[in-house]
Amino acid sequence: MISPGPTGTHERMIRFAALFVALFLAQPVLAQGLSAEAIAKQNRAIAIRVQQQLMSCWIVPPGEEDQRLALDIAFFGDGRLDGEVMLSPESAKAASKRGVLTDSILAAVDRCVPFEGLEALGADAEERFSVTVYFQS
Repeated sequence: MISPGPTGTHERMIRFAALFVALFLAQPVLAQGLSAEAIAKQNRAIAIRVQQQLMSCWIVPPGEEDQRLALDIAFFGDGRLDGEVMLSPESAKAASKRGVLTDSILAAVDRCVPFEGLEALGADAEERFSVTVYFQS
């Protein structure tokens, strides 16, 4: 297990920006009766929580600055993964040339799973979510 370096949270936020696009494949079981707007708000909160956890676990390797890779990840509301994480098709070619960066992203997932606090945001434990996370160093 790799422990994070001494980089401060503020500095890390400046150095490591991430774009996050959430594509939810299942409607929340607990959200039945909620408006579409309320469901979307709940899904955004869950996506943001996962993004924050991944970014706090990610350590960008030296020499891998100014790079961007996308990761497709599916998980349940209790935070456990649903299958293997995969680089998105748009990142496959770049990832083949950025093995160290790819390994750092996969290691961040290993360090962060299971994701925490999703049920408190309204996710049902067996509800399935699928997101694409853009890691940009």
